[in-house]
Amino acid sequence: MSSENRVNRAEINRLTKAIAAEEQIINAVFQRMGQTYFTAHRHDPEQAQAANVQAVLDAIERAKRYKDQINVLRGIAICPNCKAEISSSAAFCSRCGTKMPVQAPLAAAEANHCPACGNRCAVGIRFCNRCGTRLPEQPGSTQISPAPVSPNPTPSSLIPEPAPTPVIPEPAPTPVIPEPAPTPVIPEPAPTPVIPEPAPTPVIPEPAPTPVIPEPAPTPVIPEPVPTREPQASRFCPNCGTALDPEYRFCMECGSPV
Repeated sequence: MSSENRVNRAEINRLTKAIAAEEQIINAVFQRMGQTYFTAHRHDPEQAQAANVQAVLDAIERAKRYKDQINVLRGIAICPNCKAEISSSAAFCSRCGTKMPVQAPLAAAEANHCPACGNRCAVGIRFCNRCGTRLPEQPGSTQISPAPVSPNPTPSSLIPEPAPTPVIPEPAPTPVIPEPAPTPVIPEPAPTPVIPEPAPTPVIPEPAPTPVIPEPAPTPVIPEPVPTREPQASRFCPNCGTALDPEYRFCMECGSPV
């Protein structure tokens, strides 16, 4: 994808988000206009908006009746002074002390007893809220359903119907949605510096072993020269003629004295 196509796609995305933000503002303004008109003209609406105003009033009334029926089934009552929820059997409000009005029991047309457990159920429901048994249909009773909303007689009404609430609060101001920030230009990273490899550690040769000086050889002991005995004149045995040492006194061959 070329750089021009990427720029166009980013611009299209930005404009699409801007359109969605504007449409949200339009819808919020329409809803606020409808709530403002209903608050100001709920008692004297124009003929073109009379059906819409009446539909909102009917929905508010039905919602109030449904809430009252829920409170009866839950066994609670609403304090008329502080609007606190208290037990329906209480004579006074536990929060402000106001005397509670006596509530009339559900009429026969407004009560529906479960055939299985005897629970008193509100009119219009089909199953018991305690045991789940299907309730018999009462003669002359009709199921409550919301009234249909009539369409606008003129196409000029583009205001959507507000939610059916008893008290319509003032709408919050529409938030101003800023335009998306432009995409930051990320610089290319600087080239990684080339770190030279460290010089190899010089190899220190091991010191030469100390030469072992041999001990000097012991001085040879020169034996003293044996005095040479001068040869004496040889003697001979007179018997056998054997040559004898001059010191010999007998012949070593024949034993004769010399």
